[in-house]
Amino acid sequence: MALTITVANEKGGVGKTTTAVNLAAGLALRLAEQPGAAGRVLLVDMDPQGHALLATAFGQPAVQPGDSLASLLTETPPPSAQRMVQRATHHENLFYIPSHRAAMIEAARVLPTLMANETRLARALAPLSSQFAFIIIDTPPNTGDLLVNALVAGDQVLIPVETSYLGVSGLRELERTIEQIRLLFRPDLKILGYLPTLLEEQRSEAQEILGELEKRYRGYILPPIHRSSDLAYAHSSHLDVFTYRPPRQRRSDQIASSSRPTQEYAQLVELILQRVNSGGRHAA
Repeated sequence: MALTITVANEKGGVGKTTTAVNLAAGLALRLAEQPGAAGRVLLVDMDPQGHALLATAFGQPAVQPGDSLASLLTETPPPSAQRMVQRATHHENLFYIPSHRAAMIEAARVLPTLMANETRLARALAPLSSQFAFIIIDTPPNTGDLLVNALVAGDQVLIPVETSYLGVSGLRELERTIEQIRLLFRPDLKILGYLPTLLEEQRSEAQEILGELEKRYRGYILPPIHRSSDLAYAHSSHLDVFTYRPPRQRRSDQIASSSRPTQEYAQLVELILQRVNSGGRHAA
């Protein structure tokens, strides 16, 4: 059964989509030699903007609303998710469910009026769980039924945190949302960790913010992701950073290059794989 990781933060501009894309790509690279479902990763983009898919499926033909993620959320009964799954552009074992921007915006509008509106993504993805090792869900940067669906569908939540005072202060609302999800739908929903992002060590407050995060979330702070031009250029080129800056020789056990963000996201991938393989599951 797939481990579903929801990448969430109710604040925009914190590196959430960058993390979802590079985590999915990094996991796909590391698992490329595994047979069958053990080597397959699925990316689900719940943000109507669809930016995660721009880096995963750029150049792929557009789909009609009825063949997109929005129909899984709004149609009763939903269509088959299996028939929607498509292979990503750059990785043979990375897959995605196509999205449609206008249809997702409409889905966000109508979801509150539908029966069992909070659990529709979870029920749509359930038949896919045995076909993948990991499902990574990107989320919109606001509270609403799209985010709630992504959290209800997740096993664990990865929370990117911009290393700024505003970024830290904005976590309370997300934590309240997670508590409500646990209370009403998923008592077993776990926090995988808090991922400091956009770190600039030359800023005087950077270490102070990291210290505050470690104090507040002791044991749950993951190694930080530094601000990097490679990440910005990869995004503007519609690529994950591992494709944008590949090593000279790539092996499944060596996916990073000399580029710092490939090393940092590779470290995140290794931490997640170690926890899964050891049976360790953080809970907060």
